Amino acid sequence: MNLKYLTIGAVVMLSACTDPKPEEESSEKTGGFDVSAIDSSASPCNDFFQFTAGSWIKYNPIPETESSWGRFSKLAEDNKIRIKGILEEYAAKEGQAKGSDGQLIGDFFYSGMDSLAVEELGTKAFDPYMERVDATTNMSELFALMAEYGYNNVSAPIGIGVQADLMNSSVNALYLEQGGLGMPDRDYYLKTDSVNKEIQAKYKKHLANLFVLYGMDEAAATDQANRIYNVEYKMAEQHMSRVEMRNIPALYNPMSLDEVKALAPNVDFDAYFNVYGLTFDEVIVTGPKYIKALNKLVKDIPFEDWKAYYRWHVLDAAVLYLPYEYGKLNFEFYSKTLSGTKKMQPRWKRIQGAIGGLNEQLGHLYVEKYFPEESKKQVEQMVEDLRSAYRVRIANLTWMSDTTKQKALEKLNAFTYKIGYPNKWKDYSDLEISRDSYFQNVLNMSKYLSEENLAKLGQPVDRDEWGMGAHIVNAYYNPLNNEVVFPAGILQPPFFDPNADDALNYGAIGGVIGHEFSHGFDDQGSNFDAQGNMTNWWTNGDKARFNALTSALSEQYSAYEVLPGVHVNGDLTLGENIADLGGLTLAYYAYKIHMDGKTPEANIDGFTPEQRIFLGWAQVWQKHGTDEYLRNQVTTDPHSPASFRVVGPMSNMPEYSEAWGCQDGDAMKKAEPIVIW
Repeated sequence: MNLKYLTIGAVVMLSACTDPKPEEESSEKTGGFDVSAIDSSASPCNDFFQFTAGSWIKYNPIPETESSWGRFSKLAEDNKIRIKGILEEYAAKEGQAKGSDGQLIGDFFYSGMDSLAVEELGTKAFDPYMERVDATTNMSELFALMAEYGYNNVSAPIGIGVQADLMNSSVNALYLEQGGLGMPDRDYYLKTDSVNKEIQAKYKKHLANLFVLYGMDEAAATDQANRIYNVEYKMAEQHMSRVEMRNIPALYNPMSLDEVKALAPNVDFDAYFNVYGLTFDEVIVTGPKYIKALNKLVKDIPFEDWKAYYRWHVLDAAVLYLPYEYGKLNFEFYSKTLSGTKKMQPRWKRIQGAIGGLNEQLGHLYVEKYFPEESKKQVEQMVEDLRSAYRVRIANLTWMSDTTKQKALEKLNAFTYKIGYPNKWKDYSDLEISRDSYFQNVLNMSKYLSEENLAKLGQPVDRDEWGMGAHIVNAYYNPLNNEVVFPAGILQPPFFDPNADDALNYGAIGGVIGHEFSHGFDDQGSNFDAQGNMTNWWTNGDKARFNALTSALSEQYSAYEVLPGVHVNGDLTLGENIADLGGLTLAYYAYKIHMDGKTPEANIDGFTPEQRIFLGWAQVWQKHGTDEYLRNQVTTDPHSPASFRVVGPMSNMPEYSEAWGCQDGDAMKKAEPIVIW
């Protein structure tokens, strides 16, 4: 139910560019960049991604259980092993204090790993949920059921959630948004090329197969699948695209309930909202045009088709918690067809993936065992170096007026940051989790979290709250808090290595810090002020110049071809591309600030400190994926594929060309580099 944050890891021959002369070698710091990853046949001035990742990719094939693989992935997988140890430790302990972190995660994991109990239970606990769908007789009853099952994360044409009000970030508001598609994006329904037609056919087959497994005869299951697909196709036609949803101001449409009902009188919003028992004066509608279109769909689509549609979504929400064959069918379409994964993950990984609602409790146990406090202090200093570098960059911008610069600096100075873990941990001692039923545990957890979210409505925003667990290998910027957050999980190699030289760490974790900082000033984050409120702090001229620069960056990335005929969507990935370019630039200059007055770092493996800044960033993005994964990524993911997260920003940085001796005409040296921040 929750809305996501507007969100928010050897000496070589250098051909086709100048080979900088190495200084005295040093063995003082030998950690960090793995030189065996280098493809020495590639030129760093022609393709830095191939140069830094070519050999790594060659000798690190994608595992059968994955659709992509990289250094980021490897860290996440290693982290899963650590987490597995924690889960198994507490699953082995019976009689723990009820509601304690250990009891909650231990009993949840135990119930999920008890595959025999899951198989024996079959669909008995699930059947009543489907029976209630069958028992509905009209759309009002069905919308009421959609609201009730919303507590259990069952997808529906509409969904609600509570988060900070975009215009008043100190108070939580209610949002109403589009939803309800079974495939990851509307483009999977609307594109008519041969690849997507094949996916559409396989999706229909997947729907039918699930209903056959559930006990329906093949003819009836095929009929259900066709009905479901037709409903979803008509919904997809009305969905906002992912690019349209990046226009944050356009998503802010506060309305009274009467105004929402006037938009779609055929949708029984009274029946829907009565289930939640919420009191509110207004709800923020993120897509009024979609709600208006839904009004017509509710009228035109036969009720029996809507019932078929919702049967599918109720079943789809439960498949991972039912017997093995249901999960296997889910894997065949969503992982194998859409992502090219060859083999299902082992059960312990699947259960670990389902435990996300207890991320805070798991993170608490994780940091007690694995997070060194000295890492936190080191990263805190890097954050301040990045902030200092950003101040200088803003002050020296030639395209921005002093008026807007002052506002930008106010926002930058107001940035707060969270590193490692929360200052206070959530108390979930009243959550009912036992060893008896995996299915019931999932229901209890999802309802508990949904109620927790809705209870925030109208309440002050808790700015101490975290958006992800401390063990997660990731980071984020929250524009509504104007904060950057770096969980303990990401503060490990290749992002942060206490045994590596400073240059490499500034390029890696420093680049990530700068990336998150830059999100505060990307095409979305730039709509928010120092207090996290959506407001325009730009002069008209400065905004126009900013838009011109970002449009140029979008065009650059849209020219990148991922597969034959498949390109990066520069508009969809714009925010992340701005953040990559800004983040790496800031990392470079933050390192310079850090080293001011210090003895220069010696070369390592023949690379200068300036070169190693770029090696640090590139090492993070050593990654490759299946064709299916890449096709899905450019359709749904706001991040560019890994190779372009390396060559894209670096080709716009004169600092890169200088460090590597690149000449005019080299691919990694743009004739007219785009400089935004």
